[in-house]
Amino acid sequence: MTLLAAIDTSTALGSVALFRGDTLVAEASHRVSNAHGESLLPMVDALFREAGVRPRGIARWAVGIGPGSFTGVRIGVATVKGVALATGADVVAVTSLDALAYGIDGGDAAVVSVLSAMRGEVFVQIARNGVMLLEPFSAKIDHAMALLAPTLAAVPRAIFAGEGASLLDLGTCPVPFELRIEAPNDLPRASAIGRISRGRAPSDLAELEPLYVRPPDITTPKVLV
Repeated sequence: MTLLAAIDTSTALGSVALFRGDTLVAEASHRVSNAHGESLLPMVDALFREAGVRPRGIARWAVGIGPGSFTGVRIGVATVKGVALATGADVVAVTSLDALAYGIDGGDAAVVSVLSAMRGEVFVQIARNGVMLLEPFSAKIDHAMALLAPTLAAVPRAIFAGEGASLLDLGTCPVPFELRIEAPNDLPRASAIGRISRGRAPSDLAELEPLYVRPPDITTPKVLV
């Protein structure tokens, strides 16, 4: 059966998953206090050794492209691009906000994916029955519900997915709602990234880039005079 590997490093929870066909063979996760540069490859190597597979045996890599931690997303995307270039494997990009909503049977509800963006902000999107109602965007926590309200007012109910939803003023939601902030819908996970990727065509490796949504945090160097 075809082997598929998935990784996500868009938040402090870095994770790797390995699938054989449609079956999840193994998954590992590790919380880090900063970037994933030192922990990602050892975690991938340990998982592959345990499963008895090698990188060249992976036919498809799925990678979380964000939004999320700028550094974390860059590390994940660069790692997968490097492996794919070396092995010729397919690559599929999946957003962290799609991963948060995976597995939620919303019915007539709109699923609002919410991820903390730090700096007093959140990343948000709204989808319903596979149709994107509000594309991913970032907003100040205090203003987010006001921006979501017009879209939510047009649906019968809402499901908020992701730990970030607990930051919002949900009392102002214009429709009945429920929360899904526990695992596996608390944070983006490699297993969700992998499962979503199975139904998608390969991404163009040359055009594969992180989805930042907002400009990266860059400090302008001081000029010494």
